Amino acid sequence: MSVEYPDSILLDEQHEISLNELAELSGLSSEELYQLVDSGVLLPINPEAAIWHFNSHYVISIRTLCRLKQDFELESNSLALMLTFLERIRILEHQLNRH
Repeated sequence: MSVEYPDSILLDEQHEISLNELAELSGLSSEELYQLVDSGVLLPINPEAAIWHFNSHYVISIRTLCRLKQDFELESNSLALMLTFLERIRILEHQLNRH
C-alpha cells in the first residue's frame, strides 16, 4: 500500500500525520519512532489512541535527526537527546523569526 502525498505538506501545529507517515517521510523506522515516544521526546497528539498522530512540524526535525544518525553513525539510544536539541533549536528559531 502506498500513501499519496500532495506536492506540499504544511509543517505546522495545525496539521497532523500518522506514525507510519512520519516514518515514511523521515527515514527513521517505526521502532525508532516508538523509542522516541517512549522517551517522552516525541509527543503524539492522541497518546491514548490506537493509531498515533503527530504535529507535522516534527517532519523537519526527524528528517534532520535521520541524516545526523546516518552521517555520524549514531546509536539509537542517542536519538532522544539529539531530537531534544533539534526541537529546542526549532523553537528558538521560530521565536527569533517572530520578532
